[in-house]
Amino acid sequence: MNELFIKVKNLKFPAGKYAIFGSGPIAIRGLRKCKDIDIIVTEDVFNDYKKRSEWKLKKFDDNADYLDKDGVELWKEWGPGEWDVNKLIKEAEIIDGLPFVILEETLRWKQINGRPKDLEDIELIKEYLANKKLGE
Repeated sequence: MNELFIKVKNLKFPAGKYAIFGSGPIAIRGLRKCKDIDIIVTEDVFNDYKKRSEWKLKKFDDNADYLDKDGVELWKEWGPGEWDVNKLIKEAEIIDGLPFVILEETLRWKQINGRPKDLEDIELIKEYLANKKLGE
């Protein structure tokens, strides 16, 4: 298991209050590596961790706030596009004891972003989903 996923396990976030998003759902399946971990969290978890001195409050391009600690990033909002963070958390798929945003939603997010790395990830996800469907 990737060192970043172990860090997340060791943080012991409350169940049902977070899910790994971004490249995490791709990396846990071994499709590619990830350099950091994006975690969507409920607002109460975000506010709790915001008070902890080891977590640094940062701003993203669109002025969204997030918290960072050693490559683990906490987000109470997700973009671009409209995302119901609580719904994504509720529907998360548990893999190796951690909740991950389902791959279909990761695909949708990658398609909205459309950055060069997203285009590569879109192909990886589509191929994975097609192979998974054939194996059912």
